Amino acid sequence: MRQTITKNDKSLRILNKLITDGFYKGYVGPEKFELLRNGFPNNHVLNGLLNNEGKYDVKFNFKYPMDIAAKVLFGFGILMTVISILKSNWLIPVVSVLTGLFILIDFKLKEKKEIDRFTSKFLELDKRESE
Repeated sequence: MRQTITKNDKSLRILNKLITDGFYKGYVGPEKFELLRNGFPNNHVLNGLLNNEGKYDVKFNFKYPMDIAAKVLFGFGILMTVISILKSNWLIPVVSVLTGLFILIDFKLKEKKEIDRFTSKFLELDKRESE
């Protein structure tokens, strides 16, 4: 299920409050927001892009230089796997696939955890503001 946030004044105030209270670093704009959780190490970012329905689609991704490095390494892994299969060397493809699965599973677990953390903080501030 895709996480969305309706764009209105209240949700924009809550997003800005998440930044001012120190839970996240980043910015909130009229078309998108980008939040980086405070803490070390953190190579992941929450992005929200405004869709046609007037809601922010919340996505989890690597932050700037890491996202490019991940795509380059993914492409390099595919290239090395194809070359190894053509040369009848099965060790490199097996290791590449296992490593890729490990990284993918780790990323998906972090994505679920971070979106759950973001949602709970957002709802907590929403509940506090409506009281």
